[in-house]
Amino acid sequence: MSVKWTLSLMCLYLLSPEGLIAQPVDIGADSRAKAQLLAPYMPAIRQIVFVKHSRKRGEHYAYTEALSDAYANDTERYMKWRAWHPGTALCLLTVNDDLTTNTDILLDSPNGMIRDPDVSSDGKKVLFSWKKSDRNHDYHLFEMDAESRDIRQITFGLGHADFEGCYLPNGDIVFSSTRNVSTVDCFVQESCNMFICDKDGKYMRRLGFDQVHTNYPTVTPDGRILYTRWEYNDRGQYWPQNLFQMKPDGTAQSALYGNNSWFPTSMLHSRAIPNSNGKVMFIAAGHGTPQSGKLAIVDPTIASEEEAGVVFLAPVRQAANQSKEPNFAFPTGDRWRYPYPLDESHCLVSFRHESDTHYRLVFMNAEGRYVVLASDPDTSCNHPVLLAARVTPQLPASTVDYRKDTGVFTMENIYHGPGLVNLPRGTIKKLRVVALKYRATVVGGNGNRGPAGGGGVRTPVGASNTSWDAKAILGEAKVYSDGSAAFEVPARTPVYFQAIDANGHVAQTMRSWSTLQPGETFSCIGCHESRLEAPPFTARSIASQRQPQALSPFYDVPADGFSYPEIIQPIWDKRCVSCHNASTTNGIDLSENPRLTGGRDRLHYARSYYNLVSRDQQYWRDFRVNNTWNFDAGGRNDVATKYLNWLSPQSIPTLLPPYIAGSSKSPIFEMLEDHIPPVEMTQEELDKIAAWIDLLVPHDGEYTESMSNDDKALYQIKMDKRRAWQAEEEANIASYLSIRQTKSD
Repeated sequence: MSVKWTLSLMCLYLLSPEGLIAQPVDIGADSRAKAQLLAPYMPAIRQIVFVKHSRKRGEHYAYTEALSDAYANDTERYMKWRAWHPGTALCLLTVNDDLTTNTDILLDSPNGMIRDPDVSSDGKKVLFSWKKSDRNHDYHLFEMDAESRDIRQITFGLGHADFEGCYLPNGDIVFSSTRNVSTVDCFVQESCNMFICDKDGKYMRRLGFDQVHTNYPTVTPDGRILYTRWEYNDRGQYWPQNLFQMKPDGTAQSALYGNNSWFPTSMLHSRAIPNSNGKVMFIAAGHGTPQSGKLAIVDPTIASEEEAGVVFLAPVRQAANQSKEPNFAFPTGDRWRYPYPLDESHCLVSFRHESDTHYRLVFMNAEGRYVVLASDPDTSCNHPVLLAARVTPQLPASTVDYRKDTGVFTMENIYHGPGLVNLPRGTIKKLRVVALKYRATVVGGNGNRGPAGGGGVRTPVGASNTSWDAKAILGEAKVYSDGSAAFEVPARTPVYFQAIDANGHVAQTMRSWSTLQPGETFSCIGCHESRLEAPPFTARSIASQRQPQALSPFYDVPADGFSYPEIIQPIWDKRCVSCHNASTTNGIDLSENPRLTGGRDRLHYARSYYNLVSRDQQYWRDFRVNNTWNFDAGGRNDVATKYLNWLSPQSIPTLLPPYIAGSSKSPIFEMLEDHIPPVEMTQEELDKIAAWIDLLVPHDGEYTESMSNDDKALYQIKMDKRRAWQAEEEANIASYLSIRQTKSD
């Protein structure tokens, strides 16, 4: 924590004229104090757009549920997750010279829901999301002329929700949308990703290719986009929902704060603070809670993880010794949401005192002294945005080239950084590039449990406690002797990396992912190096002196999905089944050794798969009954059977040391080496088994691989919907390229 920053905020807290406060205080009745608080910010706060609505609470932290076609045939079971609570109004608050206020209704929608207002940089247009009815309409983007109050619709399409629109400096709009047609891994909701279009809704295309929700884009003074990304690749789903950033064209997508942290669990409603050297005001919330929590500031120039860069406001106190419980987010007490910072010490914000029923719109300082600007006894006042012109950030020149279908990753030195700490140089021979494939809808489920808790898994690709998602090995790239690498990957594809040693085993895995735009080059220094760290001075790396590599295929493994029946079962059939089967013992005690025959069991998985990965078929049921948790950071981070060891899908959020779990820890390789009679396996076969383990032992390479025909038909409905959007997007990109070519000519 910066001493200077902490002291400056603490001075506000300790040296205020009214003395110490322990909780927010309404000073509106004191006309002198009210004038002192508001006067310096007049006329900037003269007009404020906000939204009235009583409830807008979905499961988890994102509100994508109430799609018109969601659970249409199963409303009794899932209706509560649709979170449809109509009755709303878009409003304009005016602060008068005498500091009294009045509110005008810009748009009333008693049967619909309005949300997410934003104001153009010239202060003349109001962008918002509106769902007019339950089953006959979805959230789409609309724009109102602030003077005439004329409204036009920008995006369309029944069955898709477009919301959280944000004006970019050039007039384009970035927004959240369900057009990716995916669902949350651990529950039933549709997920949303980042999209972009022009001011009229044209050339709509996807910027983010993310596992579950990305939310609430806002533009920083230097032209970046801040947003929240929820991810749990090979780790527990409770953490994190952390702060990400990217350029307006979707390039340079990277974590800004909390990507390997217990705290904050969720960083919501983030906005850059003007003239603050990069500080961000946000809401610190928990997992599975309403979109509200505690008001806080993070300084990413101080730290990038945990409490070190965070200070709570109202009152000011350092964020220290925070709980590792996922729902730490203060189930009782005062709550905030949607802060609009004016500077480091003052903001507009929706605030609810613990004794209140609804949120009020307030002007609040860092100490917690506030003036109520708008309230309604029957509903909440949310999401204040200044209706005023502001300085337009400089828009970085776009480097995206949609004529290309690849991008390039470069790494300076894989041994630099804590990810491979104490590992001898030369240990890592290759980087494996793995693509994540996301489920289109919910069909069936099981669960998992581990050091980070437990959860359900919907449309699973394996037994309980295995990989969250279907995965595909796209190929491998050589790591040069100096630790450098540069390689091409498919653009617009979520990929993560595994550091592979000479034995074909994973030393470290990236429990996140990265996505490149077409033609983008993205560079990193090393393995999980600090974002705050300047790159060390070195001679030019070997990779920088050579052309980026094309990925080398991983043997004959298809690049469209890693399937146990197709890749691993043939190895057992060739090398092992003659002895390891239900009828032929050949001196083998099958009660102590696995049957490795193929075929499908009652759970549609190969019998050999189930025999190898199944540890205790009661653990999930017992976990659900006992509702036990294990948040011990020193707890076991692997899942182990007699034969295998793999990283738990419920591994903790913080950075793990190399070789903590995986093929390198799996007894099966020593068993094969010492097997009597000898088992003659090729290096290719051993590498494939190792890769399967290090992918968290998935069974299916496609979500439909083990489904019944009836389930496949259900899944296909959403896949058809996904492909229909993809075809529409291809046409949008073609039009975008055409118009750019016309302008360049």
